[in-house]
Amino acid sequence: MKLGFYPVLGKSDFLKIKGEKIPIWQLLEYQPAGWLYSLATKAEIVPDSLIIHDCGSFNYRDQNIPTINGKYVDAHWSIHRYRERSKVGDIIVCPDHLLVEENIRERQEYNLQQAKTFIQLAKSYLPNRIPLAVIHGQSLSERLEVAKYLLGLGYRHLGIGGLVSQAREYSTNLHIIKTITEVVRSRSDSERVSPFAKRVRQDKAGVSRSHSDSAGVSHEPNVHLHVFGLCSPQYAKAFTEMGLSFDGSTFIREGLGGGMFVSHEEKLIRMPAYCTPKCNCHVCRVLHRHRIDPRLTNKGRTHTMGRIAHNLNMAIGTYRKFIPKEKIYLVAGCGKQLPYSAAAKDLYCSQHFQACRRYVEEKESRWYILSPLHQVLNPETIIKPYDKSPYSLSHQERILWAEQVAENLIQVASLEIEFVFLTGKLYRQEVTPILQAKGYETKVPMQHLAIGQQLAWIKKELEQEKQLVLNI
Repeated sequence: MKLGFYPVLGKSDFLKIKGEKIPIWQLLEYQPAGWLYSLATKAEIVPDSLIIHDCGSFNYRDQNIPTINGKYVDAHWSIHRYRERSKVGDIIVCPDHLLVEENIRERQEYNLQQAKTFIQLAKSYLPNRIPLAVIHGQSLSERLEVAKYLLGLGYRHLGIGGLVSQAREYSTNLHIIKTITEVVRSRSDSERVSPFAKRVRQDKAGVSRSHSDSAGVSHEPNVHLHVFGLCSPQYAKAFTEMGLSFDGSTFIREGLGGGMFVSHEEKLIRMPAYCTPKCNCHVCRVLHRHRIDPRLTNKGRTHTMGRIAHNLNMAIGTYRKFIPKEKIYLVAGCGKQLPYSAAAKDLYCSQHFQACRRYVEEKESRWYILSPLHQVLNPETIIKPYDKSPYSLSHQERILWAEQVAENLIQVASLEIEFVFLTGKLYRQEVTPILQAKGYETKVPMQHLAIGQQLAWIKKELEQEKQLVLNI
């Protein structure tokens, strides 16, 4: 299951443009992780994306006996509905009842019984779907007991629900969610030890690294948690850092109520549509071409749906700011070389190069070597020793070299990548402007440091990471 935001799917999430129904997801600049589709809703158009099929418990929260359209909601009924709606790989949510009103104990018993029946039915009738059960409880300890029970039944996708009513109690909710996440992941068989942590432990135990089988170890826990109904930027940032998915419908509610989102840094500011400045986001540019103005209220459904699409686009764009960028490290192929052919990572044998190499290898990120002769080298590429440095290139030759380097890097990296230069000025000064002009982020952590200071910086960074692993 993908991490990130799952917007709630409505009944008619489309705009009519020139007589054609255009789904709002076709207007978005970025796509969400997937969508949440409730059994209480019958959508006219459904995206061909990952979908969480929800049982619709919010709609029957005030009913002692849960029903949707007069039908009793239980594991058997929901499995039948999910067979009609879902596709291979989708997530299907076990029927649950929110712990409100007076008959709390009966609702708790309902939740536990449905969870037990649902996972058995899912395995039998929908083996290619992913069953998810929701954790409810009146206290944190009660929630933890329910979580352990669901893990014992075999669930590997769990939801955390029942917190929307206290959404403003951010610290309390986050404490509940963090504690559940820590306990669930610690009880699962999914804790993975990173290669670096293994090496540290092996070093302490005197174990040879040659016997390590750490290559390719995944850091992903095999129990995934999803938070229902909390989607403010403050929550979204915390969930992203914790590795959780989440859903919400605030973008719809605000749009229907005449409100528009304005994104400012890491916040979403809600404003009345009529006083919102003209927007130039991707969605609004498309809408304006068809004379649709999301700032207009009470002027028809098309403008309202345009506003909802705008709000969703703003929300997704804001949430994306919380996703840490993958890094590619770039190391300068310079200094002393071996007198014979070898892998590039070994050929350059200066103290500075090998220090940079150790640093990026401990980071477990992709890295490449910038060579005055070969432009961009994979560290494993076998090359012969050579005698060429940036200082031997004319200004025009350096510009040509930089263009070739940038072109090679762009071929191996999407715009989601951040390039980190562990190089001297001549290896980067003509390269970084080209990458930045193409939309890439660049970083130079050792800028303005002399060689000796760079070595000291690398040593300090490695010691800090080692101490962190030892503490863990």
